[in-house]
Amino acid sequence: MRVLRPLLTALLALAPVAAASACADPPKAEFRELVANAPNIFTFQVTSAFYIRKSLGAPPYTEYVVGNIRVLDWLRGSGTPFKLVKYSFRRCGSMRISVGQIYVAATSQVGPLLQLWGTDQAILDLTQDFYHEQSKRSPAIDVIKAIIAGSPVPDDFPRDNLLTPLDVYPAPPPPPAQP
Repeated sequence: MRVLRPLLTALLALAPVAAASACADPPKAEFRELVANAPNIFTFQVTSAFYIRKSLGAPPYTEYVVGNIRVLDWLRGSGTPFKLVKYSFRRCGSMRISVGQIYVAATSQVGPLLQLWGTDQAILDLTQDFYHEQSKRSPAIDVIKAIIAGSPVPDDFPRDNLLTPLDVYPAPPPPPAQP
């Protein structure tokens, strides 16, 4: 056994080291799962954003973004106004949100802070969906209003162009079909 221990130690020292990561956050809910029953559904625009890095003791830290938002329209609910959005942009539960863009959120949270991780919220990016602030028109908003009125969630909702801009780590493409 004494001979094996140094050999095993040498082998482990030469083994490549890979970064290990684990997510403590629950998986994000799909917008289509929340839209029919979420008590708060609203469109908002991110007006500014700030990067936050907090030490958790040397060397661990946490980082996230806090953005100021302006609610443009309430589709359902009208509780405490949301003023801020907080989200991760690295690994677990991360997403990409841009200042100036228009989003729609479905959530059970109440304002003033919308936290975009966990299972009680979901958002879509309306920017590529021809959203016009004055008319509050977007094909996605029309579908959401129909769902709120009792229509079933269409099989093709939401379309990829409403989700893809949010992806920090998009899912890999499916493998090619085997002949």
